[in-house]
Amino acid sequence: MDPPQVARQLIAAFSAGDMAGMRRLLADDLRAYITNRDGGVDEVAGADGYVARVQAMDLASADFRVDITQLVTVRQDLVLVMVEIHAARAGRSLHNHAAHLLLIPDGAVAEWWMVEALPADSDEFWSATR
Repeated sequence: MDPPQVARQLIAAFSAGDMAGMRRLLADDLRAYITNRDGGVDEVAGADGYVARVQAMDLASADFRVDITQLVTVRQDLVLVMVEIHAARAGRSLHNHAAHLLLIPDGAVAEWWMVEALPADSDEFWSATR
């Protein structure tokens, strides 16, 4: 599978809350750099650690979707994906945008940089009592 296909499948699995589907597309030694509440970066080591972080969001409790708005191949193994996020849960809603820069050298994501437009809003939404 070429890097843009991997990126599209990864975002589709994330949007569907398909943890097994996401995991299959991540290198075991994944390095992920995820925007935190303050606009800084949290580093997550390993595919299982990343999936555990996503599972903690409890996507199943939300009406949630991620739509790709733009996908650009920066170089053969590097893909930039712009997304729009919509989520609703317990009378609360979230609308955000994010960029995902994915290094995909051998058919699996080896490095993942994620930057959100409104990180504090996301943190508040996902950490709110369910």
